Amino acid sequence: MELLDTNAWKWLASGKPLKPAARRLARPDHPLFLLDISFWEICKAVEYGTLVLTLPPLDWIKRALAANITVLTITPEVAARSTQLAAAGLATSDPADQLIVAAALEHRLTLATRDEQIRKWGGVRVLEY
Repeated sequence: MELLDTNAWKWLASGKPLKPAARRLARPDHPLFLLDISFWEICKAVEYGTLVLTLPPLDWIKRALAANITVLTITPEVAARSTQLAAAGLATSDPADQLIVAAALEHRLTLATRDEQIRKWGGVRVLEY
């Protein structure tokens, strides 16, 4: 089972093509997970002008939440683990990415991402979409 990083969620919601190994992500019966920080990331990207949507962010989020996506919350365990990743060699200073990686580790999920720093780190199972 996979946890989508925010960019993977945007990619999937837009219907863009997936790599052959990741095509299962588009199946409506395939269980997926999303960390709640992705909602904030979408809204902030729209606020900063780095993401242009055809809908207001809240409407886009509600439409992009497919029935097969379970939203995970930032638990105390995820928060604590996220602060240990830099010491473990993860080179990203993005707190949202750290939380998403920590959630994948805590929930023993594969992370669907294209983030090069996360992929190179190798401390979490990754599915490149």
